Order: sequence, then structure tokens, then C-alpha cells
Amino acid sequence: MVDLLERSELIQKLIDSGYSELVEALLYNENKTYTKRGRLNKSGACRVLGWKTKQLEDALAECRRILGYE
Repeated sequence: MVDLLERSELIQKLIDSGYSELVEALLYNENKTYTKRGRLNKSGACRVLGWKTKQLEDALAECRRILGYE
């Protein structure tokens, strides 16, 4: 239960920081954006978002910075 609350707080923090498009794409397209082992499929995520790889990597780095890599 606590884990679920922590995750929702982190997700809300990213949405408030302007990354709602990225969060929604990763959450609602899990079968396209993650591998069977649970790793991020960057090319799949880029296809869903319509972004270039560098743009995705920069956004993920900024998300890590925002969250303090929690």
C-alpha cells in the first residue's frame, strides 16, 4: 500500500513538472514501451511518442534529476 502511494506521488511529481505526455505514453502503452523483462524499449517509446532517441534520453535524464533518482 505504501509503495503504491509513493509511486503515485512520483508520477504526480513528473506530471506537475511537465512530463505528462511521457508518463502517459509509458503507462498506457506498456506492451510497446517495455520488454518482456520489464526494461524500457527506447525505440518503442520513441515510436509511441513520435520523438527522436536523443529527445527521449534527455527527457529521461531530466526526470531522473527531478526525482533525485529515488
